[in-house]
Parts: sequence; C-alpha cells; structure tokens
Amino acid sequence: MPVQLTSPPQLAPTPRPASPARIPTPGEVGLCRILAVADVLLGAVDEVELVDRLLPVLRRAVPADTVLWLASDRRHPATWRAEPAGSVSAEQAALLAAHTDDPLLAAAWHGPGTATRRSDLQTDPEFHRLPVFSALFAPLGARRQLVMAVRPDEQRRVVVLFNRAAPDFTPHDVAVAEAVRPRIGRALAPFGGPGPRREKVSPREADVLDLLCRGLTDRQIATRLGISPRTVDKHLEHAYVKLGVRCRVQAATRWRS
Repeated sequence: MPVQLTSPPQLAPTPRPASPARIPTPGEVGLCRILAVADVLLGAVDEVELVDRLLPVLRRAVPADTVLWLASDRRHPATWRAEPAGSVSAEQAALLAAHTDDPLLAAAWHGPGTATRRSDLQTDPEFHRLPVFSALFAPLGARRQLVMAVRPDEQRRVVVLFNRAAPDFTPHDVAVAEAVRPRIGRALAPFGGPGPRREKVSPREADVLDLLCRGLTDRQIATRLGISPRTVDKHLEHAYVKLGVRCRVQAATRWRS
C-alpha cells in the first residue's frame, strides 16, 4: 500500500517591527511655521483684516501664551491688539506707553527691530526690577519674552511682543520670528498705515472718495460734483495708486479705516 506523504505545516511569516515615525527636524518645523505665516499674508484687503488673520498664526508660529501688536507712526500714539483677544485690557496696554524704561521695548521701537529675547538683554533679576514687570508683565504671566519690529514705511513702526511663562524662547523661535519679520513688513506696506490719508490725495480725489464711501456710483458722484463720470474714474485711478489699493472696495475700506 503506497505511503501518502504530507507537506510540512506552513509557518506564518514573522512580522517585521514597525519602523519608528521620523521626527521632523527643528529646521523642518521652523519652515512649516514660516510658510503658515506667509500663506496668511496673501490676499488681505486691508490692514485690519490682515492683523486679524495674522495674530493667531503668529502665536502658533512662535509659540507664546500671548502676543501684543503695537503700531505707531510719527503723528499718532501707539495702537495695540492682543492675541488671544481680551487677554490684555486697555489699562494694561496703556502701561506700555507709560513705562519708557524697558530696554527690550526701547530697542524694538528705536533699533533695527531684529528678533531679540529678553534674556539676551537682561538677567531675570534685572527684568523683575523694572516697574513695568510688576505693573503689567507679572500679572500677564509674561516671564519670557521675544520681540521683533517691522517698518512698513518711513512713517510707521510695528512692534510684536511674544510672551510666555516658561520655558524661554529657543534659537529656532528667534530664527522663525526673524524670517517672518520682513515678510510682515512687505505685507503691511501697501496699506499705508493709520496716518492722515487726506494728505496723500488731492482735494477733489478726497471728495470722490467721501462719496464713494457713501455708496454712490460713478454717475451719481459725477452729478453731485458737477464733473463727468470719466473724470470720476480718473480721480479714482489716481487715488488707488496713492492709497496702495487695487479696486473700489479696497479704496472705500482704506478711506473709512
């Protein structure tokens, strides 16, 4: 009787150990942060919209508990914004103007504006002895700070102050802030800032813009001013260039702001 041979049992393949997920390098993380900020800077209609969109992204790009945005020109005192909204009161923000003995903010307002950590300028005891520390920064939990400044034009300067409790900002945080700083300046430049815009346009162009903001059409503006619709269009073309805008909607938004 023939012997029936049986095949040896098939062994299940030994699973290969999963390779660990690659951890992004600090440089790759920094590049992603920079690109996130660059993306936000595109397509804003006016400065208010730009800052609204930019501040939350800046707070993630340079990780911070709070971000203060301080803008000033030669004719106007500093205006301020905070992220998160409501994290700084108007009374607290006013303290920044009252205390002029802060070397970090003085360097931002009057120096080249490069990204700088508080710890690069002062020891902790020196910082804690400043009147502005007990008045504002300690209640805010801002024990570690990084500042940068941009100059969109010769008249304006914007100071951005990043605050957190701990740890200190890293060299990569400083590098990210320094990389986005010129991009922010270029994005702000077309908006012309909060200065007196009537000085940038002719009296007749100002009249046309006033009526444009009231919702009148070119023909209605022409009738009101006793000129032709074509002349209205020419006045608007000239005003667009002077205000740094590209269309009627942007011109009206800029003129009202």
